[in-house]
Amino acid sequence: MKNKLKLQPLRIPSGWEVTYNTFLEIDPSNIKQDEEWFMIFTESLFQAIYKSRNILIDLGWYPEGDPNGNFGIELIKNYEWEKPLESINSKDKDEIIEKLELLMLMVEEGDIR
Repeated sequence: MKNKLKLQPLRIPSGWEVTYNTFLEIDPSNIKQDEEWFMIFTESLFQAIYKSRNILIDLGWYPEGDPNGNFGIELIKNYEWEKPLESINSKDKDEIIEKLELLMLMVEEGDIR
């Protein structure tokens, strides 16, 4: 069944370069806790960089593979991971997609520098 899963469609504004993407369409709220599917929920789901402003956006699942975990987005400038511009956590996949797309748009439009 894993072969049938597709990447999660995302609206990525111009200027962003995707570094990696393993963010799949599957919603963690639809997975039984005893299923192996949680192994696809890793700390490295999606990452992109807006090079002209040296801003990176990172999406992962924390703790990795844990059914009780949640999605986490970090917006990082100049690779200063200890001082994120934004940090968002949620179990709600739709909310995470919305926030991910909004943050990328805000960077592209210059609202976040």
